Amino acid sequence: MEPRDYTWIFAVGVVSSICDSFGIGANDVANSFASSVSSGSLTLAQACIVACFTEFLGAFLLGSSTSETIKGGILSVERFVDRPELLMLGMLCALIGSASWVLFACKKGMPVSTTHSIIGAIIGVGIAAFGGGAIQWGYSGVAKIITSWFVSPVAAGIVTSIIYLPTRFF
Repeated sequence: MEPRDYTWIFAVGVVSSICDSFGIGANDVANSFASSVSSGSLTLAQACIVACFTEFLGAFLLGSSTSETIKGGILSVERFVDRPELLMLGMLCALIGSASWVLFACKKGMPVSTTHSIIGAIIGVGIAAFGGGAIQWGYSGVAKIITSWFVSPVAAGIVTSIIYLPTRFF
């Protein structure tokens, strides 16, 4: 394998990453700032400026552990040691699939999770490349991620109730 043989994967990956980032940003900013903009507390321009900083700082300061879970918690990269080009192509396909879905859903005004989208895409790559047995379905893998999807809204609701109740009465 010559490194330049797969330069096209890198180039298409860069463009796909930009598209995915656009979709993620559109989705995250809409979710985070919809109530502030619709109430008039912030203008759309102000919300976008704040989002530029908060999105970047959140990814930079807190994103590494999430990336680790996604990188090795779904599909083991060791399966690709003998065929790194298969990993490159698989992750490119996952990125294109996720970006396409997120952009489509955002355009149609559908509620969408960017995390669910990329997790599903990586699972799809694993199944297509090695079969369902290649996916780490247990709690050290996919089950832990799916559990967090159920725990997060409940935990957020509890914390919000704890914060809101005292403000309502005082």
